[in-house]
Amino acid sequence: MEGEMAQVLKEDINKRILKAALEEFYEKGYKSAAMRNIAQKAKIPAGLIYSYYKNKEALFNAVLSPVRYDWERVLNTKDDTHNEGEIYGLSRAETDCLIQLFEHRKEFIILMDKSEGTKYAPEKERFVLDIESHLNRHRRDEIADAVFIHIVASNFADGLMQIMYHYEGKEWAIMILQKLSKMYLSGIGL
Repeated sequence: MEGEMAQVLKEDINKRILKAALEEFYEKGYKSAAMRNIAQKAKIPAGLIYSYYKNKEALFNAVLSPVRYDWERVLNTKDDTHNEGEIYGLSRAETDCLIQLFEHRKEFIILMDKSEGTKYAPEKERFVLDIESHLNRHRRDEIADAVFIHIVASNFADGLMQIMYHYEGKEWAIMILQKLSKMYLSGIGL
């Protein structure tokens, strides 16, 4: 019984650390975030964080775990039928991935826009390149310029980020993503 109580307490402390870290990284980004601020927000001594996480980088990795995807794998899934899903031009797997990201939008924003100084700093560009590669595979217009496709991919990623920043609920996000997808993807023959 006592061991179970200790385990529950450990899990509670870990949840508080992760919640506080999410807020700190979201507000300040990785470089400016401070472990003492995270501890203060979690209402624990700063040294206790290190019983759970080796350092700030390990804590950052834990915070981002819900949104660390192999984008290439998601974009190349076997369920690659487009225009049949809930969102124009996106497969069921792509749509499911984006809906999951809406549920973890703060983590996604941190990953894409607030990870300077970490191994994740180039993640947004990698995401754009994966979208670009995917668009090139599925476009029907064989004469489209490579720079044009890059612009579409980059703008689509930026539009997705704006949906994340201004999120008003799942239904709203899906509606806006539907409009964004149709505007960008129908123009390149998807």
